[in-house]
Amino acid sequence: MKVLLVDTNRAAVPIYQALLRHRHQVWVVGRNPSEPLAKICPRFVQMDYADTKRLASLVKKHKFSALIPGCTDVSYRACAEVSRGRFKGVDLPEVVDLFQRKDLFRELASSLGLPIPRSWSLGDLVPATGVIIKPVDSFSGRGISILSKPTKKLLRKAIGQAKKKSPRGAWLAEEFVPGQLFSYSAFLRKTQVSADFVVQENCVADPFAVDLSRVSHDFPAFMRRLFKKDIEKIAAHLSLGDGLIHAQLIVRGHRYWFIEITRRCPGDLYSLLIEYSTGYPYAKKYVLPFIQNRSPKDDERQFCPWIIRHTASFGQKSFYLGFSFPAPTTIKLLTPLAVMGDSLQPGVNGRVAIAFFSSHNRQEHDRLYGRLAKKRMRYLAPLQASNFKKAELGLFKKGPL
Repeated sequence: MKVLLVDTNRAAVPIYQALLRHRHQVWVVGRNPSEPLAKICPRFVQMDYADTKRLASLVKKHKFSALIPGCTDVSYRACAEVSRGRFKGVDLPEVVDLFQRKDLFRELASSLGLPIPRSWSLGDLVPATGVIIKPVDSFSGRGISILSKPTKKLLRKAIGQAKKKSPRGAWLAEEFVPGQLFSYSAFLRKTQVSADFVVQENCVADPFAVDLSRVSHDFPAFMRRLFKKDIEKIAAHLSLGDGLIHAQLIVRGHRYWFIEITRRCPGDLYSLLIEYSTGYPYAKKYVLPFIQNRSPKDDERQFCPWIIRHTASFGQKSFYLGFSFPAPTTIKLLTPLAVMGDSLQPGVNGRVAIAFFSSHNRQEHDRLYGRLAKKRMRYLAPLQASNFKKAELGLFKKGPL
């Protein structure tokens, strides 16, 4: 079968590998020839897949049998626009709108009685406290502002920023709900959840971008059942097809609020976090609805419950020179995102690696997670140009870059 994977980013590599295991002829499409799959896959097509007319022409020309979205919102939307019900596993554009547009998602959640943060009208904002202003249709935390005590001046600035990052120039205001961020990742079969995972997520370097996470093995069972019930309510209401559904929620005490839901595979190698922590073949299960293959019996996999995923980044503008590990550390996988000498920006624009740490027991696991969450790069410390002279000798004593 000839299939097209609409993504070339690092997060789509496990999806590509899963497709190869099914012995398909895999093509990939993306704009940037320097991305991993553009270099790995011998059938790479350089194209901006957001241009759905060109993408549709490519699909028609090569007569692909399956269309597989990658790990970005743009990728899933492009697949939905090209497919329009022709390719298995891909939602219709109207359904994609309900998930990707925050205003429409709010309406859907409210109609089904799902818990979501309170919305504010413009007239209510100035006397309000704890307000979050966001674009209705952006992603990756772009254009979001949190205002503890909104004033007219601060609101104008926040709304202007949200409009700028919104393709529609639209924004919404919600109550800012403090609490712990979690993701609930589930696989649907006939609108029922067949497998699910709860992951604790933290935003260390940027308040709107997850860079630290772990599977929550002891998450309260009663709350997990509530997540499952709500997701199945959405799936039944929209008659969703089999496949992945992924939600982010804020949890405080015994209460929770849905923030967003998507049908695409999460980024930053989230699939490997689940596989390393539980043994569940996440990427393989993700591709099955698109290729309509029967799932063979899963192989026995070794796994460790004490896995941490950390996307390392800089706290200030600098040059990337390598890593120093201040203490003995067991690394399951270290995927570099930068090379020595790269000029890096602060926060998410200065991401340099995705690291998967493995611990021997829960105590060691909790201690490491706590150290990583306290402050940027306390444990996994990148060497910056400013401190290279002091660190260069110690770097080579402690180990290779």
